[in-house]
Amino acid sequence: MPGLTQRLGAAQRQRQTQETRLSLQARQRLRLLPLPLQALRAQLRQQAAQNPFLEYDDPPGETLSLDAAAEDLAREADETEDLDYLNASLEGFGDQADPEALAEAARRHEWVLQTQTAPETLFRHLERQALQQLPPGPRRDLTLLVCDALDADGYLRTDAHTLLADWWQANGGHPPQDFSERDVEAAIRTVQTFDPVGVGARSLAECLALQTRADPRTLPDRGLYLRLCDRLGSLLREPPERLARALRCTPGELAGALAYLRTLNPFPGRAFAPAEPPESPEIVAIREPDGRWRALCDERRFPLFRVDERAVEAAKAAARSPAERACVSDLEGRARVETEAFRERNDTLRRVAQAIFDRQGAFLDGGGEPAALRPLLQREVAQTVGLDESIVSRAVKDKAVRVATSRRLIPLKAFFTHAVPGPGTSAREAEGVSEQQAKSALRDLVAGESPARPLSDQALAEALTARGIALARRTVAKYREQLGIPSTRERRRAAPQTKDET
Repeated sequence: MPGLTQRLGAAQRQRQTQETRLSLQARQRLRLLPLPLQALRAQLRQQAAQNPFLEYDDPPGETLSLDAAAEDLAREADETEDLDYLNASLEGFGDQADPEALAEAARRHEWVLQTQTAPETLFRHLERQALQQLPPGPRRDLTLLVCDALDADGYLRTDAHTLLADWWQANGGHPPQDFSERDVEAAIRTVQTFDPVGVGARSLAECLALQTRADPRTLPDRGLYLRLCDRLGSLLREPPERLARALRCTPGELAGALAYLRTLNPFPGRAFAPAEPPESPEIVAIREPDGRWRALCDERRFPLFRVDERAVEAAKAAARSPAERACVSDLEGRARVETEAFRERNDTLRRVAQAIFDRQGAFLDGGGEPAALRPLLQREVAQTVGLDESIVSRAVKDKAVRVATSRRLIPLKAFFTHAVPGPGTSAREAEGVSEQQAKSALRDLVAGESPARPLSDQALAEALTARGIALARRTVAKYREQLGIPSTRERRRAAPQTKDET
């Protein structure tokens, strides 16, 4: 009996120790999961400082050497068996016998690094349009020079003479053909036709005038709006009555013109300013050849965090007393639990991201267009990956995904949206439309309404129902307020009045 009691006691202590260790690992995983990378590195660095059996090294810098980046991308290409552009970009690496081929491959690879991983910028957005619309040649190069001269707001603060001098300097004083300031002005006008509308303007008046001319709606007082753009400086110097006489309109028409100009965007370039995404996104969304999106963890962003096996063996060999051996065993166990929790944290994040991508492929295809979102709740993702909903909530907190094809950074929380009721009665039909899709349809209806007869919330609800989105009037009012759309009365008051109405 004493032997049996001893064995039962040992088994009980072993089970208790295992349960404690599993509980510690679960707590550690939950503690690491919601942390963004910056905080994660600080947490792991602190743990390594407290445990001599943990090894920590910061990840390499964001800017990798060309050879290191090539090796990383080659490994990713082998693992994913996709991304033809990566395979093409790596051609020539390792072929030391052909320096020219190596240099060309290096240039292609650098282009991949810059265009497939960097976030969208105003210049890249304009550059893509110039490359698509203009044939190769010096005129396209001059247009790109104008694009590069724009500031963050989308304005051109440099005159044509200075741009022409920059053009000469860029070509070593010998441009491909004779260019004059007239050619520079033509390049500026070309840039002003690009999206976003208003980009390339030299002043606020020109920016608003470009948007007014490009407005596809029927504007009876478009000429008045353009005349007001030319006299923006007079708004602060002249009383409204005098300005109305100068513009050959009534004070009511002037008020309507001002209301219209306030709806325009005075800073078209700011839409491409950094949107403060989470630092160094860990997840990369890569499209497979069959069109499916795959979630990959960018290992270059993670620190090195592992058990120092040599230190463990040395400590075990040096331990003499039972207390020393117990201390070594405890520190080793904690080190292994913490490193395993780090690996599980990253795997959980990847699994959650993959479940999200499987549902929101159209959203990724559209580069993050909210109207393409399908209804998706964190509870559904939790059921798919077999985790608790609170785990999914921690995983997506303060995390972003880098979409390789569109070069955008999208917060993981942006993939979730509630469903709104559809016209059918089944649950499947009721989950077919997301909040973002409903709001997008509402915005389109308001944009296409008659300024003199704006739609009421009830009329908007009926129009949405006709489109297959059944919303209550109160829900329409709530969405309208969230979108910053004024009420029917305010939209009617702000609408420009025609001379027949006055």
